Amino acid sequence: MINQFKDSDPLPALGALAVGMGIVGTSVTANKFVVGNIPIMLASGIRFLIGASLLLIIVRLVENGLPRISLRMHIVLAAQALFGIVAFNVLILIGLDMTTAMISGIMTAATPAIIAIMSFALGDRLSRTAWMGVFLAVGGVVLVNLLVSPSDDAARRPLLGGLLVFLAVVGEAAYTVLGRYAARAISPFATATYICIYGTVMFLPFAIRDLRGFQPANVPASTWIAILYLAVVVTVVAFVLWFKGLAVIPASVAGAFTGMIPVTAVASAALLLHERVGLPHLLGIACVLVGILLVANARSAPLAATSPVSL
Repeated sequence: MINQFKDSDPLPALGALAVGMGIVGTSVTANKFVVGNIPIMLASGIRFLIGASLLLIIVRLVENGLPRISLRMHIVLAAQALFGIVAFNVLILIGLDMTTAMISGIMTAATPAIIAIMSFALGDRLSRTAWMGVFLAVGGVVLVNLLVSPSDDAARRPLLGGLLVFLAVVGEAAYTVLGRYAARAISPFATATYICIYGTVMFLPFAIRDLRGFQPANVPASTWIAILYLAVVVTVVAFVLWFKGLAVIPASVAGAFTGMIPVTAVASAALLLHERVGLPHLLGIACVLVGILLVANARSAPLAATSPVSL
């Protein structure tokens, strides 16, 4: 199933990468329907419980179940879950409660630049072009946060919210850097399933605590729809599409498709949340996209393509 596009027209694989990353971008807007309506830990627990269950079914059908792995690999995967699922989702949900989905979506697009910086710290060499891309991507994020002044109704604490979203991006980058070790040992489907299971286990105690006094009847239908969308479409479908594309497309090309994240994040925020798109948003997106392309084209083996996208 994962090799479906091999030895064939690359266009379906390119389309899979684009759609997969586009779906990830819409998750920022979907999360905006969740915050304030249901406790964060409970919402995340429900989402990843559904996602883990579906991935277990998929890995059973595709690979006859999960492989046995070493204790060291379990530790690596648990760390990925901590950074890429728990820290990322908690920070971005809290941040979204303080700032806009549009700003948050643009900030998440800086992930490849943060990955490049982490890789450099771990001994990976970066060319001058790659460093230019890093500074452009980070500059785009800074530009949006300095020039955009959302109303108090849309963003009650935009600077703090932006900082939390940025920390979520750092968590996602750490998830990807750790993923280079898992990618050498087990398949992408198995990796995602293990990580999703660990994330569910980490959320579970806090989700159970949030159940006390929780009144599901008071939760809007839009919130339940958003959680289901995040579980099925973002956590499972986007992942499958991403790795179908990676089975065919070279890593240096695939990494550039993360540029779809701010595009769909801004578009979905404008359409569903009626957030206004201004010149600073467009300038920020342009800086981030150019930066991502420079980093992707300048690096011979970008880490972003050796690990699954954050679930």
